[in-house]
Amino acid sequence: MIARSAARYNLTHRCGSILPFQLQPQILLQLQQQQQQQQQTLHVPLQFTQVRQLSSFDHNAIITGFTESFQTIHEYTHLPWWALIPLSTFALRSVWTLPLAIMQRKRIQKQSSLKPIVSALGPVLKMNLAKRVQQAKTLLQKPETEDHTRAAQAPLANMTYEQILLLSTKEVRKRQKVLFKKHGVQIWKNFLLPACQIPLWIIMSLTMRDLSGWSSWDNIHNKALDPSLYTEGCLWFQDLTIADLAHIFPVILGIISLCNIEWTFKTLELSRLTQKLKYRPTLTDAVANFSRLSIVFMMAISIHAPAALTLYWISSQFFSLIQNIWLDLKIPITYSPKKRF
Repeated sequence: MIARSAARYNLTHRCGSILPFQLQPQILLQLQQQQQQQQQTLHVPLQFTQVRQLSSFDHNAIITGFTESFQTIHEYTHLPWWALIPLSTFALRSVWTLPLAIMQRKRIQKQSSLKPIVSALGPVLKMNLAKRVQQAKTLLQKPETEDHTRAAQAPLANMTYEQILLLSTKEVRKRQKVLFKKHGVQIWKNFLLPACQIPLWIIMSLTMRDLSGWSSWDNIHNKALDPSLYTEGCLWFQDLTIADLAHIFPVILGIISLCNIEWTFKTLELSRLTQKLKYRPTLTDAVANFSRLSIVFMMAISIHAPAALTLYWISSQFFSLIQNIWLDLKIPITYSPKKRF
């Protein structure tokens, strides 16, 4: 009796109210479940801890690592910044994007060699489908044709010319995917180079921005991370932390970028198997016009950007131009009787 009273007192003291004896097992069960939940929360699995660590990862660590690496290279090589920035750009592009560009060019070569087969499928598929449509119409005109045969052939007999073109085009694309996959030159692999080149361009641009201290449009209040950037320019751009006051860099950037774009899209035009319609723009034309428009945008930014950042952009565009010219000379996409100039 005394033990039961003591247990009741303890339970009442923990729950805050006097409860009947028949509810004690339920309350004890709830308390045990709460204790188990608390113990489970104390022992968090390792995978959840890793997920939290990944979610709290500082994305600026990559930019900081690149910035510190550039400062270390500058300290050990004693190269001025006006030479270190282009040389570093050429080295990174040679190691990072040039092998991918060579692999992509060889892949495009294989795709171009298979495109005549794909192009020849279109007329054959359209002719076969049109022949089946004509046979279905002839079958429906015969009076002895059974009803279930008429019902099966009616959709095919009522097919229009536009539907024939659409179905044949879908079939050509389907067979092209199968053919490219068989030779390991799928279309989606052509996006590997931009997927690697664009992040490098963004990281390097942010690195040059942080090194030059370009945190606002007011160059007076911006402070560079490395004081040597104030004096290690050359010619008319002695200070790499401010914009080019002569506006020569934006003009050079625009000219090199325009040459690069025109060369690239001229290469694509020469590799066409069919003749382009004069007044019918294609997706390639739209991309080319958008690229030309982006040059104006970059030139507008480079007018206010520090010379170090603009120098990197010029170096990157110049490397791309030389790379495209070299690839067209050494690894042409396909033979074309047309001349570039």
